[in-house]
Amino acid sequence: MFRRPSLTNSKAKDFLDGFTWLNTDRPLSLEKDLKGHIVVLDFWTYCCINCMHTLPDLEWVEKKYHDRPVVVIGVHSAKFNNE
Repeated sequence: MFRRPSLTNSKAKDFLDGFTWLNTDRPLSLEKDLKGHIVVLDFWTYCCINCMHTLPDLEWVEKKYHDRPVVVIGVHSAKFNNE
């Protein structure tokens, strides 16, 4: 029987150094900046039609929870070197 691992008291690892951040004045830290927040990570790639289809849903989440500690972060995960 398959048992799901418990997420109780689990801790996400912080973002690695050296990445380019957009729409923020500095890199964010899960431990320092986002502790206590629900963080939605959206992994996307340039010109992916399925990724584009999720944008209205992410916008809805941002609007619905604008007054709560919910943060949506888009993570560009390039498929090709020229991206």
